[in-house]
Amino acid sequence: MTLKGRSLTDFSNSGQRILNIAQAARQKNDKLSAAEVWAGVLGLEAKSATSDPHEVNQQLVLLRQELDLLEEQMKGSKFSESLYVPYIGRVRSAVTPSNITATWNNYKPQFTAETILALRYCAEILPDEPESSFEELEHLLSKLSEFEQNLDSTSMNGPTYRFVKSQIEIIKNAIRNYPISGGAAIQKAFSEGFSDLNAKSEDLVNEEQTSVTAKVGEFWRDLKSAGGEFVEANRIANAYIGLVNKGQSLAEGAIALLSGPS
Repeated sequence: MTLKGRSLTDFSNSGQRILNIAQAARQKNDKLSAAEVWAGVLGLEAKSATSDPHEVNQQLVLLRQELDLLEEQMKGSKFSESLYVPYIGRVRSAVTPSNITATWNNYKPQFTAETILALRYCAEILPDEPESSFEELEHLLSKLSEFEQNLDSTSMNGPTYRFVKSQIEIIKNAIRNYPISGGAAIQKAFSEGFSDLNAKSEDLVNEEQTSVTAKVGEFWRDLKSAGGEFVEANRIANAYIGLVNKGQSLAEGAIALLSGPS
């Protein structure tokens, strides 16, 4: 999801991220379907969203979770709930459409000027989270797409191919989810990526094409760099990058790590 302009590239806390999304949604044409609007706002394929809204619905679940987090964080402040709860509720209504194929004019009225003002208020009150580089994340997404296209043009299959494809998808999901969840999306990716490696290591160990999996390791290094302070001290991220930096088989490294000292 590429959001241009200062306010739409600031993902510093839950309030700001929800504000970005609300402002983008508010600009959409009334005649589009809700599925098309949310697909466009959330960086998905808008043309197929109405006929197959599965991805849109997945992202809306994530967005509702972020709204719940925003409300919880604001309730931890000293400010009156009347200043934000009704307006968070308005946004929640729009991201919980009863009919995802209905036209946007059924949901757009939730994004009133008062709603936008309340979200600005939340964004100002909440402390900033550790900074990550969205520019680096966008660059990494481009590299991942190019690498995946080249990979799919080969005859590769088997354990290495399945592992690489799943790892790429995990990183891509983190980048797509970052404008909604912030640095938490990157932390989650490291957890999922490491679990995926552990689950596939036994099948991978005898057939791993290390020249290919090493490239995946480079992508994880790039993700950690982009994540900045948010993942700097993350135990799982550091463990995974530790395996990558050894320059050996990822599967062998994971098996050795899990086995512990002999």
